[in-house]
Amino acid sequence: MTDGFKRRTPSRWGEGGVLREEILAAAARLLAESGREGDLSLRAVAREVGISAPSIYLHFEDRAELVSTLTRRAYERLVGDLRAARERGAVDGPRAGLRAMTRRYCALALDNPRLYRLMFGIERIEVPREELASHPLWWVAEAWHDAVAACRPGAAEEPGDRRVAKLLWFSLHGVVAMALSTPFQVERQALEEMADDLLDLALTR
Repeated sequence: MTDGFKRRTPSRWGEGGVLREEILAAAARLLAESGREGDLSLRAVAREVGISAPSIYLHFEDRAELVSTLTRRAYERLVGDLRAARERGAVDGPRAGLRAMTRRYCALALDNPRLYRLMFGIERIEVPREELASHPLWWVAEAWHDAVAACRPGAAEEPGDRRVAKLLWFSLHGVVAMALSTPFQVERQALEEMADDLLDLALTR
């Protein structure tokens, strides 16, 4: 008799890090499928991995820490890729760097739709206001601000740069989200051209 539980082969001594990665991967799959942070349970994650629920507590204090770790990693990857793309493009000037960054943003979303949804498409549990300042979402905002500010030396004070950066990022997100939600194959060149148009509009003085 079985309850449908597929038990995972126990980790050998020193392989706890492997199990931790499996837990994170399972949580990411379940979150992407449900679209709601509130629907994620440690019991379901444990079942997905093939371990008992208490085993998760050896690696994460609770669901909040598990989701926080998963989210932080996703944003770290995004910011790292965006800054690297900007640096490569910036050999031809700051505007070229920002253009490379916007195009990389589109490519990352199209190539990793589950990861993108994990960052921007999940219905989240609201966090206390005092925790907002440390949320990794601000890392992305800073990456956009730095790139925009480099294109507008002396054009406006910092608040102006931040408004332009938000306008560009939010608009780009809308284009990408629409592309991912349609049942048609996305034309990458057309999406990149739209990203270029948004960049030009955002930087128009």
